[in-house]
Amino acid sequence: MINNKHQWRLTACAAIMATALVGCGDDGNDGNDGDEGRPGGNPAESIAQLHLDVTKVEYVDGQPVVTVLATNEEDKSVVGLQGMEIKGYELTPQGYNQVGDSARWSSTASTKVYEDLGNGYYTFTFDGIEQDRELTQRYNVLAGNNTLPDGTPVPRNEISVDFDGQGNNPLYTKDVISHDACTACHVEGEPLTTRHGSYFEAETCINCHNEDRMTGQRASFQHLVHTIHNTTATFTDKNDREYTGEVAEHLLQNNCQACHVESEQLAEWGNWTRVPTKETCSGCHNNGYDGKEVVHLNHLASQDNSTCAGCHNPGDLNDIHMKGHNDQAKIVDEYAYIAESVVNEDDTVTVSVTFTQNGNEIDAATIAGSIDLAEFVSNVGPKFPVLGYGDKDSGKITTDGINEAIVAGKLTYTTKVLPFGAGDANTALSLVGMRVCAANGALVECSDSADKIALDAFTAFVAKEGTLSERHNSLDNTSCLGCHGDTFQLHNGSHHTGFVLNDNVKVGDCASCHTPEGTYAPTNMGAIELKLHKVHGEQWIVADCAQCHTGFELDAFADKRSINTGADDLGATYSTPRAATCISCHSPDNTLAGGETLKQHIETVGGGLVDAPRDQADAAAQVEFCFSCHKPELHNHKVIDF
Repeated sequence: MINNKHQWRLTACAAIMATALVGCGDDGNDGNDGDEGRPGGNPAESIAQLHLDVTKVEYVDGQPVVTVLATNEEDKSVVGLQGMEIKGYELTPQGYNQVGDSARWSSTASTKVYEDLGNGYYTFTFDGIEQDRELTQRYNVLAGNNTLPDGTPVPRNEISVDFDGQGNNPLYTKDVISHDACTACHVEGEPLTTRHGSYFEAETCINCHNEDRMTGQRASFQHLVHTIHNTTATFTDKNDREYTGEVAEHLLQNNCQACHVESEQLAEWGNWTRVPTKETCSGCHNNGYDGKEVVHLNHLASQDNSTCAGCHNPGDLNDIHMKGHNDQAKIVDEYAYIAESVVNEDDTVTVSVTFTQNGNEIDAATIAGSIDLAEFVSNVGPKFPVLGYGDKDSGKITTDGINEAIVAGKLTYTTKVLPFGAGDANTALSLVGMRVCAANGALVECSDSADKIALDAFTAFVAKEGTLSERHNSLDNTSCLGCHGDTFQLHNGSHHTGFVLNDNVKVGDCASCHTPEGTYAPTNMGAIELKLHKVHGEQWIVADCAQCHTGFELDAFADKRSINTGADDLGATYSTPRAATCISCHSPDNTLAGGETLKQHIETVGGGLVDAPRDQADAAAQVEFCFSCHKPELHNHKVIDF
């Protein structure tokens, strides 16, 4: 074993030079038949990105020999990869075994035995593999998430490459969804599920969860991927983790096209309507499980796949699954509003809402009967709201009161007296939500049977005098919409109208309700600085700050005071703002190096307070000096610089 880093590098370099010299013969052979070869030079000494490619598949004595090339982000050869694996699959075409069956992958072999050629190339030779070489063959290469022999970290990468049975480009393959669709929500570069901590790519999941390899109908990818994204059935895995689908269903809203995205790169992206099967349909339509077996609905239990497409044509399936989403999108695209506010002499604020249809201003009276609920939430101080959850101004106008609230064609609302003051408190913000009644993509008179659809929200700002206070915002709505979609109706229910994010309302505007005091309960970390971290951190989806943040506005903390972080026997407790933000993800009871807890570290080293009385936390809010040592960066929030 080579333990000396310098010696190991020299050995690798010598291997590359030797390979380069072999390729200098008069016959033009570059040392890698069928490949362009690799130029001589030092191997990669650092690997920010690991790139893999299957450069050649050839057959020796009927067995495939697969050549894999590994390079880094600078196209330098990566030598010394450890723990590589390659898995083989073959694809039976649609209807191959039975009419109506979808195309399916089946396992052929896997191996972790390979030869490192010392120049970035690795060869895998299979032994005893049985393939139907008339079918498309897939090789799934997995590498990284470990180190080279000298300790150099290697990031994870997985690729799936298809060939025909002779090692040429395939004539047919199956690509229905892309990894990119999954990473709109799931973290790129992290395992897609906590069930398997070593697999990062959607294609790897698709390959492995095939009917040939997996025991039990529930494990088939076609079934499993649908059932874990909706709430029709719950199951518990071998690690006693329960899968209810509640979070995914709330997020995706059963919108098939959130994942099934039309793409020229996915020849079969439309299979979700074109090839209905009981394996797929039972992912949402089922009666639970008997062990690992699906308890099919009577309709599915009595049929096989040969009959599905005869009744369920693509147009009908699209309408059944997408009509509600398409109708909602049509309403949100057609109707919108803007809100403007003025400060009155008595320090109340009047908010006026102007409606538009297809971009043209309309009289609010013309759609008054279709407005189910209008909601106005007002506070003072965009950077750090003055009013707590119970003291903020909150007004709602229902259908019965809409006509009375219309003045000169605009829907109006006036707040209570607001406590304007100096600086940030000079500015009031009013978050406006609007919910309308619709059916079949058109507004209708409100009734119990009508669809209740939230329109794009809007925030109005007004200064009592002088200049508006500019809010802090380190989030980009694009990040939110990438996962939630552009019609996600946040808080559409019995208490709220629903607020659809757009260019006119930012996540930070939610602080009008999600105040530093918190929201309806003192223990739920309801302040916006905490709530987003807490909720998203519990979903096993968000694990990277850059998924949501466009940057860190550390200066924003200079405008903040104490934040409600919990409760004790005497009531709500508060923490200094930097400490509060940290403990929204990291438990204050966590033990750090040296044995002290995070709470002890914050209070004895950083000058902050955790879960203290409010007056004490207020007094210490601008005394804590966490950023003297901690210099969080977007892609590494753990940076420390003394």
